[in-house]
Amino acid sequence: MTDERIRPIPKDKAPADLRDIYDRADAALQDGQLPGPSLFGNQVRALAHHPELLKALITVYEAFAAAPTVERKLIELGILICSRVNACDYCLRHHTPLGQASGLSAEQLRCIESGDWNNRLELWSEQEWLVIRYADAMTRAPYKIADAFFAELRQNFDDRQIVDMTMRFALCSAWNKFNDALDLDAESAFQHAYAEITGGPETGRDCQA
Repeated sequence: MTDERIRPIPKDKAPADLRDIYDRADAALQDGQLPGPSLFGNQVRALAHHPELLKALITVYEAFAAAPTVERKLIELGILICSRVNACDYCLRHHTPLGQASGLSAEQLRCIESGDWNNRLELWSEQEWLVIRYADAMTRAPYKIADAFFAELRQNFDDRQIVDMTMRFALCSAWNKFNDALDLDAESAFQHAYAEITGGPETGRDCQA
Protein backbone atom coordinates (compact mmCIF):
# COMPACT_ATOMS: atom_id res chain seq x y z
CA MET A 1 0.00 0.00 0.00
CA THR A 2 1.29 3.47 -0.82
CA ASP A 3 1.52 5.76 2.24
CA GLU A 4 -0.71 3.34 4.17
CA ARG A 5 -3.97 5.28 4.06
CA ILE A 6 -5.18 2.56 6.41
CA ARG A 7 -3.06 0.21 8.47
CA PRO A 8 -2.83 -3.23 6.82
CA ILE A 9 -3.30 -6.04 9.32
CA PRO A 10 -0.54 -8.66 8.99
CA LYS A 11 -1.36 -12.33 9.28
CA ASP A 12 0.18 -12.71 12.74
CA LYS A 13 -2.09 -9.93 14.05
CA ALA A 14 -5.28 -11.16 12.37
CA PRO A 15 -7.97 -13.20 14.14
CA ALA A 16 -7.25 -16.92 14.00
CA ASP A 17 -10.33 -17.64 11.88
CA LEU A 18 -8.96 -15.41 9.11
CA ARG A 19 -5.62 -17.22 8.77
CA ASP A 20 -6.91 -19.60 6.07
CA ILE A 21 -8.12 -16.63 4.01
CA TYR A 22 -4.67 -15.05 4.28
CA ASP A 23 -3.05 -18.31 3.14
CA ARG A 24 -5.36 -18.62 0.13
CA ALA A 25 -4.74 -15.03 -0.92
CA ASP A 26 -0.98 -15.28 -0.52
CA ALA A 27 -0.89 -18.49 -2.57
CA ALA A 28 -2.19 -16.66 -5.67
CA LEU A 29 -0.13 -17.32 -8.79
CA GLN A 30 2.10 -19.89 -7.11
CA ASP A 31 3.04 -22.65 -9.55
CA GLY A 32 1.22 -20.75 -12.29
CA GLN A 33 -2.21 -21.66 -10.93
CA LEU A 34 -5.22 -19.36 -10.94
CA PRO A 35 -6.24 -18.35 -7.42
CA GLY A 36 -9.41 -19.86 -6.09
CA PRO A 37 -12.37 -18.01 -4.57
CA SER A 38 -10.23 -15.65 -2.54
CA LEU A 39 -9.51 -11.96 -2.42
CA PHE A 40 -6.01 -10.68 -3.06
CA GLY A 41 -3.50 -10.21 -0.29
CA ASN A 42 -3.59 -6.45 0.18
CA GLN A 43 -7.39 -6.44 -0.01
CA VAL A 44 -7.46 -9.10 2.71
CA ARG A 45 -5.11 -7.07 4.89
CA ALA A 46 -7.37 -4.05 4.50
CA LEU A 47 -10.68 -5.86 4.99
CA ALA A 48 -9.36 -7.67 8.06
CA HIS A 49 -10.36 -4.50 9.94
CA HIS A 50 -13.92 -5.85 9.50
CA PRO A 51 -13.55 -9.66 9.81
CA GLU A 52 -17.22 -10.50 9.29
CA LEU A 53 -17.36 -8.42 6.11
CA LEU A 54 -14.23 -10.14 4.81
CA LYS A 55 -15.68 -13.59 5.49
CA ALA A 56 -19.00 -12.63 3.89
CA LEU A 57 -17.26 -11.48 0.72
CA ILE A 58 -15.30 -14.71 0.56
CA THR A 59 -18.63 -16.56 0.75
CA VAL A 60 -19.88 -14.59 -2.26
CA TYR A 61 -16.92 -15.67 -4.37
CA GLU A 62 -17.19 -19.24 -3.14
CA ALA A 63 -20.76 -19.20 -4.46
CA PHE A 64 -19.49 -18.14 -7.89
CA ALA A 65 -16.84 -20.85 -7.84
CA ALA A 66 -19.16 -23.61 -6.60
CA ALA A 67 -21.34 -23.55 -9.70
CA PRO A 68 -19.70 -21.52 -12.49
CA THR A 69 -21.88 -20.92 -15.51
CA VAL A 70 -19.64 -18.68 -17.63
CA GLU A 71 -16.22 -19.60 -19.00
CA ARG A 72 -13.44 -18.16 -16.86
CA LYS A 73 -11.87 -16.46 -19.88
CA LEU A 74 -15.06 -14.44 -20.46
CA ILE A 75 -15.28 -13.44 -16.80
CA GLU A 76 -11.66 -12.29 -16.80
CA LEU A 77 -12.27 -10.41 -20.05
CA GLY A 78 -15.23 -8.52 -18.57
CA ILE A 79 -13.32 -7.74 -15.37
CA LEU A 80 -10.43 -6.35 -17.39
CA ILE A 81 -12.75 -4.13 -19.42
CA CYS A 82 -14.40 -2.77 -16.26
CA SER A 83 -11.04 -2.17 -14.65
CA ARG A 84 -9.60 -0.50 -17.74
CA VAL A 85 -12.59 1.84 -18.07
CA ASN A 86 -12.25 2.69 -14.35
CA ALA A 87 -8.43 2.93 -14.67
CA CYS A 88 -7.97 0.67 -11.63
CA ASP A 89 -4.26 -0.11 -11.56
CA TYR A 90 -4.63 -2.71 -8.80
CA CYS A 91 -7.17 -4.80 -10.72
CA LEU A 92 -5.41 -4.44 -14.07
CA ARG A 93 -2.19 -5.76 -12.55
CA HIS A 94 -4.05 -8.72 -11.09
CA HIS A 95 -6.39 -9.66 -13.87
CA THR A 96 -4.01 -9.23 -16.81
CA PRO A 97 -1.98 -12.32 -15.75
CA LEU A 98 -5.18 -14.10 -14.72
CA GLY A 99 -6.66 -13.28 -18.12
CA GLN A 100 -3.61 -14.73 -19.82
CA ALA A 101 -3.82 -17.88 -17.69
CA SER A 102 -7.50 -18.27 -18.58
CA GLY A 103 -6.85 -18.13 -22.33
CA LEU A 104 -6.77 -14.49 -23.47
CA SER A 105 -4.04 -13.95 -26.04
CA ALA A 106 -1.14 -11.54 -25.69
CA GLU A 107 -2.58 -9.43 -28.51
CA GLN A 108 -5.99 -9.28 -26.84
CA LEU A 109 -4.37 -8.23 -23.57
CA ARG A 110 -2.35 -5.51 -25.31
CA CYS A 111 -5.54 -4.26 -26.93
CA ILE A 112 -7.26 -4.03 -23.54
CA GLU A 113 -4.21 -2.31 -22.07
CA SER A 114 -4.39 0.35 -24.79
CA GLY A 115 -8.18 0.71 -24.49
CA ASP A 116 -8.51 0.06 -28.23
CA TRP A 117 -10.99 -2.82 -28.24
CA ASN A 118 -13.54 -0.99 -30.40
CA ASN A 119 -11.01 -0.73 -33.24
CA ARG A 120 -9.79 -4.33 -33.16
CA LEU A 121 -12.97 -6.31 -33.79
CA GLU A 122 -11.05 -9.08 -35.55
CA LEU A 123 -9.54 -10.10 -32.19
CA TRP A 124 -12.82 -11.13 -30.58
CA SER A 125 -15.25 -14.00 -30.96
CA GLU A 126 -18.98 -13.23 -30.96
CA GLN A 127 -19.27 -14.07 -27.27
CA GLU A 128 -16.14 -12.14 -26.34
CA TRP A 129 -17.39 -9.06 -28.17
CA LEU A 130 -20.75 -9.25 -26.38
CA VAL A 131 -18.98 -9.50 -23.02
CA ILE A 132 -16.79 -6.51 -23.88
CA ARG A 133 -19.78 -4.42 -24.88
CA TYR A 134 -21.74 -5.44 -21.79
CA ALA A 135 -18.91 -4.81 -19.33
CA ASP A 136 -18.11 -1.48 -20.99
CA ALA A 137 -21.75 -0.33 -20.95
CA MET A 138 -22.30 -1.49 -17.36
CA THR A 139 -19.25 0.45 -16.23
CA ARG A 140 -19.91 3.66 -18.13
CA ALA A 141 -23.71 4.02 -18.14
CA PRO A 142 -25.79 0.95 -17.25
CA TYR A 143 -29.03 2.93 -17.53
CA LYS A 144 -28.34 3.31 -21.27
CA ILE A 145 -28.21 -0.42 -22.01
CA ALA A 146 -30.90 -1.00 -24.63
CA ASP A 147 -33.38 -3.86 -24.95
CA ALA A 148 -31.99 -4.55 -28.41
CA PHE A 149 -28.56 -5.26 -26.96
CA PHE A 150 -30.08 -7.52 -24.33
CA ALA A 151 -31.73 -9.49 -27.10
CA GLU A 152 -28.25 -10.11 -28.53
CA LEU A 153 -27.00 -11.20 -25.12
CA ARG A 154 -29.83 -13.68 -24.75
CA GLN A 155 -29.00 -15.29 -28.07
CA ASN A 156 -25.67 -16.35 -26.54
CA PHE A 157 -26.26 -16.56 -22.77
CA ASP A 158 -29.11 -17.81 -20.61
CA ASP A 159 -30.63 -15.84 -17.72
CA ARG A 160 -28.40 -17.45 -15.07
CA GLN A 161 -25.27 -16.63 -17.06
CA ILE A 162 -26.39 -13.03 -17.57
CA VAL A 163 -27.12 -12.64 -13.85
CA ASP A 164 -23.72 -14.10 -12.95
CA MET A 165 -21.87 -11.82 -15.36
CA THR A 166 -23.85 -8.79 -14.24
CA MET A 167 -22.98 -9.38 -10.59
CA ARG A 168 -19.33 -10.14 -11.33
CA PHE A 169 -18.88 -6.95 -13.35
CA ALA A 170 -20.83 -4.83 -10.84
CA LEU A 171 -18.66 -6.16 -8.03
CA CYS A 172 -15.59 -5.44 -10.11
CA SER A 173 -16.49 -1.76 -10.33
CA ALA A 174 -17.04 -1.72 -6.58
CA TRP A 175 -13.59 -3.26 -6.04
CA ASN A 176 -12.06 -0.74 -8.45
CA LYS A 177 -13.35 2.07 -6.25
CA PHE A 178 -12.39 0.32 -3.00
CA ASN A 179 -8.83 -0.29 -4.22
CA ASP A 180 -8.31 3.23 -5.54
CA ALA A 181 -9.87 5.05 -2.58
CA LEU A 182 -7.55 3.17 -0.22
CA ASP A 183 -4.64 3.42 -2.69
CA LEU A 184 -3.87 -0.30 -2.54
CA ASP A 185 -0.76 -1.49 -4.36
CA ALA A 186 -0.64 -4.81 -6.18
CA GLU A 187 1.38 -7.54 -4.51
CA SER A 188 4.86 -8.14 -5.93
CA ALA A 189 4.00 -11.44 -7.66
CA PHE A 190 1.26 -9.74 -9.66
CA GLN A 191 3.42 -6.71 -10.41
CA HIS A 192 6.10 -8.97 -11.89
CA ALA A 193 3.59 -11.02 -13.89
CA TYR A 194 1.92 -7.89 -15.23
CA ALA A 195 5.23 -6.34 -16.28
CA GLU A 196 6.25 -9.51 -18.11
CA ILE A 197 3.03 -9.51 -20.14
CA THR A 198 2.77 -5.80 -20.92
CA GLY A 199 6.41 -4.80 -20.98
CA GLY A 200 5.43 -1.93 -18.68
CA PRO A 201 6.75 -0.90 -15.28
CA GLU A 202 6.17 -3.15 -12.29
CA THR A 203 4.90 -0.29 -10.15
CA GLY A 204 3.14 2.99 -10.71
CA ARG A 205 -0.30 4.13 -11.81
CA ASP A 206 0.38 4.48 -15.51
CA CYS A 207 -2.99 3.26 -16.86
CA GLN A 208 -5.51 5.92 -17.81
CA ALA A 209 -9.00 5.37 -19.18
